[in-house]
Amino acid sequence: MSARQPTAGPSRPKQPVASQAPPPPPSLSSFNPSRTHFALAQPVLGSADKVTIWDLSSDRVIAEWEVEAAGQVSTLCWASISGAGSKKQGKRRRKGADASEDGEEDVVLIATKSSLVVYSPRRSQVVRKVTLSSPITALWSDDNGIIASTSTSILVFSPDVTSVSNTFALPANTPSPTSIAMLASSTAETLHVLVATSSIVTLHLELSTSKVSFASSPLPVSTASVTSLQPLPMSSQGASFLVVSEDDRTVSQYTVPSPTKAPKLSYRYASPTLSPAHSVASSSTLLSVLHQSGEISLFSLPSDLDFARPKSDSKPSTMKLVEGKADQLSRLARIEFSDVVGTLVCGRIAGAGRVKWQSASYELPEGGVKPSTIVKVEAQDLVGKANGNASNTQRYHAPTEVAEMPDADIDQAPASTLPTDVDMADLSLGERLLAVPNGQVNGDSKKSTEGPANAASLTRLLVQALHTSDPALLTLCLSHRDPTLIRNTIRKMPAQLALPLLKACVERLGQGKNINRRGGGRGSAQSEQHARGTVEWVKGVLVERGSILMTVSFYTPSLC
Repeated sequence: MSARQPTAGPSRPKQPVASQAPPPPPSLSSFNPSRTHFALAQPVLGSADKVTIWDLSSDRVIAEWEVEAAGQVSTLCWASISGAGSKKQGKRRRKGADASEDGEEDVVLIATKSSLVVYSPRRSQVVRKVTLSSPITALWSDDNGIIASTSTSILVFSPDVTSVSNTFALPANTPSPTSIAMLASSTAETLHVLVATSSIVTLHLELSTSKVSFASSPLPVSTASVTSLQPLPMSSQGASFLVVSEDDRTVSQYTVPSPTKAPKLSYRYASPTLSPAHSVASSSTLLSVLHQSGEISLFSLPSDLDFARPKSDSKPSTMKLVEGKADQLSRLARIEFSDVVGTLVCGRIAGAGRVKWQSASYELPEGGVKPSTIVKVEAQDLVGKANGNASNTQRYHAPTEVAEMPDADIDQAPASTLPTDVDMADLSLGERLLAVPNGQVNGDSKKSTEGPANAASLTRLLVQALHTSDPALLTLCLSHRDPTLIRNTIRKMPAQLALPLLKACVERLGQGKNINRRGGGRGSAQSEQHARGTVEWVKGVLVERGSILMTVSFYTPSLC
């Protein structure tokens, strides 16, 4: 009796170790074939899912698309297709060819509930849509073709993604696939497809006859669902692929020795961290594993595989991106090997749907991989006016410098004439109320008030105004209408003050000009100039601190 083939066992941590929200699932993000662009689907508060595309070299958003009819994205991937703007069917691009040479274009394939959408980032529009009878559960694209799985079948799309060219029924008693991929042994006539749930089945799809010529027995690979499959280049020992499972910190490598044989466990990549593996990326010699905690493990790919007694690597090189004074681990959406040798490109989740791309070197000056690498990044990602990645939240252009004329019955200086320099944060409340319009206090030397206030000084003033409930100081802070200054101020402000600031803004929208006087302000709305500035602050709080507000168990009646 032959020896039983070993399989990868479970490696779940006994207790959850993640101290922060996990990154988006790997099925909702993808790099293009040349690894220059990245697409990510993420939910928008109170709206449908939105797909955002980044240019990695310039670290900026180049396109955004919101799913129609409040729909959700089930999975997405990149593909290189010809004739993206027409229905003319073209040939598949040869491996290594430039897309501009044969009229091909990199597009994002987005699977929704009832269709497959082909989105062109270069044109920032949907070029076509394929209506489907069943929702797509997994999607894959490479030089051999574009395939997708539903709960009962596998779909093969035409090269220009205008229709479904072949449909193959899944074997009986096969659960709905959670991941799908094509092996490197595939040809133009026969596709060698991997279908994964908690087990893996290898199928040979004959495109000429639309029949399944070979189906292997289900091979259990994990106690949980498989989240992603990563094929490796062909070797003399067969076609290998990597398996990443839910809540499993170990990545397993399986190899198909010959096309008609079942996959065999050939290697294990066991990270010392207890955090589950999220996604993987591979080069010619290295494998990088991103964990849900943000830790990165770097393994050397083996040159020799032992099917009888699979080896295991449990001592990888490690890499961490830390931020803040406490050196907290950064949340990473995905990682990928850069075109620069010895460098990883890491997508750091900065909040409010933003991803900042950071290059991290893992190579020693004399060659080889560093045993441990720690990269320090900036915790606060402030918005600059010259930054092309900053999204514009201003729907209309309002003047930022408005002269406010005091009412005849008010003996108080308007908010715009109060000093806005940094030294105001060091004055007491009494000294601040005695400040004259030119910025002098009790005969002190003149302080220049020309130029815009910076985020640091405005943050200190705003925090003190909210703590002391000072209406005059709050009016001074909320008189600024520059969206960039407002967003940077809110980012630097403590997160627990987001709700008091939002409440103060909503209350001021229903108050009149006499809000700084006893008994004044009720019964009349703010002027148009004041209301525009207050609305900018409300939008800034919702954009920058929306995730904090969603965790509040209840809202006060004034916010409803």
